[in-house]
Order: sequence, then C-alpha cells, then structure tokens
Amino acid sequence: MIRTIRWLSRAPLVPLESNIQSETNKLAKTGSRFWKSGNVILNKDKYEIQLDGKTLRTPLGFPLELPERKKQLAFLIAHEWTNLPDIKVKSSTLPLTALATRAIDLSKHHLSESEKAKEMLALEDIKLQMLRYLDTDTCLIFATNKECDGKLRKRQEEIYRPLIAEFNDFFTAYAHKKKLLPENEKVDLVYLDCETDGLRGNQQGEKTQEIVLDWLDQLPIYDLIALEKTILTSKSFLCGVALLRSNVNDEKTLKDVYQVNKNSVDDYYHKSLEELIELANLETIFQTGEWGEVEDTHDVDKHDWLRNLASAALVCH
Repeated sequence: MIRTIRWLSRAPLVPLESNIQSETNKLAKTGSRFWKSGNVILNKDKYEIQLDGKTLRTPLGFPLELPERKKQLAFLIAHEWTNLPDIKVKSSTLPLTALATRAIDLSKHHLSESEKAKEMLALEDIKLQMLRYLDTDTCLIFATNKECDGKLRKRQEEIYRPLIAEFNDFFTAYAHKKKLLPENEKVDLVYLDCETDGLRGNQQGEKTQEIVLDWLDQLPIYDLIALEKTILTSKSFLCGVALLRSNVNDEKTLKDVYQVNKNSVDDYYHKSLEELIELANLETIFQTGEWGEVEDTHDVDKHDWLRNLASAALVCH
C-alpha cells in the first residue's frame, strides 16, 4: 500500500522554552546561570545528565537520560552545561542539549498532558516535512551555464553528479532489499536543470517518495533528529542522509540502513563536514566570490554551519 503524501507547512524546531518546570525552560526564560557544574551518572542502563547533582529535565519535563550507547553524548552534554558563560546565556549555545531533548520529547510526548506536547508534530508528519526537501534539494538544482561565468555549473557537475549517482544506487539497493522495487527497475532522482528546464518546480516520483519514506521509518530517533537538523541547516535532504552515513558508528545499523549498497567497510560512503558545507552552500560560495560579501558575514555563517552539522554528527554518532 502506498502511503499518502500530504505536505505540511515547514515548522521550526520546538524551542527549549515552555511553562513546564524544568532546567532547560528556566534557562530559556532567565538567560542566567543558576548551577555550578554538570555531571553524568549511570542509573541502571541509562546515563543521566545532572546539574549540581539534580537530573536535568527536557522542555516537556522528562528526565534527560540517554541509552548506554550514547555515553559519549551524555558527557558532551554535561560539558556543554559546565562550560556555559555566567551571563547572557542563550539556549542556542546548547546545541547538543537541544537535539537530545527533542529526541526524548518526540519519543515520549504522548505521555505528557501539557499543551506543549499537544502542539508537537507527530514523527510521521516530521518525516513528511523532511521529505519535501528532496524536491527542492540544493544538490538537485543545476545553475545555467552563464551564471558566475559558468564556474558554478562546472563545479556542480563535478560534485553534484557523483552525489546523485551515489544516492540513486543507495536507494535502489535499499528498495531491492525491501522488495519495494522490481530487480529490473532503479531509483532515478529527479533534478532541475535551469539551463534546459528554466525556472519551475521539481518533484520526485511517487515511487521514489514511497521508498525514501520507508527508509526514514528505519531510523533510530536520535538519527532522525540529527537528519532533521542537517536538512534545516543545509536545505538538502541528500546532505542530511550523507551526514548520517558518514557519522553513525553502530555496525549493524550501518550495514542494514546506511551502507546497503556497499559490500565492505572499505567501500563505505563518507563525506566530511567541510565537504557537506560546500555541497549545500555552493551557490553562495560562488556568488560571494563574484560579488563580495559583508565583512565577517561569511565567517559567522560558516561557524553556524559547522556548529549545527557537528552537533548533528555527534548526536547520531
């Protein structure tokens, strides 16, 4: 049965602030430091992040506790709180906390009676929102041959074509494995060539959407949140998936979900954060090279990109 695809307005990540009594909400409202240090304890099979001996809570009021496989992330979150400045604290300076608490709240929001929980989108709807970015994916739009004296198109041909070919092969292998596609058929991502197509919309075929949605259903919650963050930062679904494929380290998940078209570890697909930034930001890179930029703007933007993508990479690791 083909799942009905219904598009939703793009909603931002739920902010840390709400009226529920929790440390994350208190920080969002006061902007001032009220603790000395963060630490981590192992309670049964979960790592709890604490402030001054008291377990942190998410915006919906759930304990900020991570599974054993997320030990590194737990200590990084504690480090994040310990090293916040004393004044003018903003929740945006807690990127790992924001992603981890979102993962917890999304997986447990049905257990909360708060208004904030009722406002949260279901995971199914979040997946559909992310799928929209595959239609408008930055890496699936080719510039005209005239733009930036043809240099932009040349670079797009060099790095977008291999990316598209890789993901055609990746989703084809996944579809064959799950018997979503006959062996003699392949996934063929639709891209927009502004040289021949002009300015028009781009949309993936129904079968491709069905296959990609089925793949999204396989993702663990922390990986899904990392994917969401990367997509919202890069405006590229393919860059989001590339980040997961490059940073998840669970061997079984890698083999079953992220490297299904590879026969050996040596062949595993990988992109660095710098490569992902170039892929998703290529047009801006060439335009600022041609027209210049506001002083320091590029450095600030790149810092934000690195912070967001690095946070996503650590959450899914």
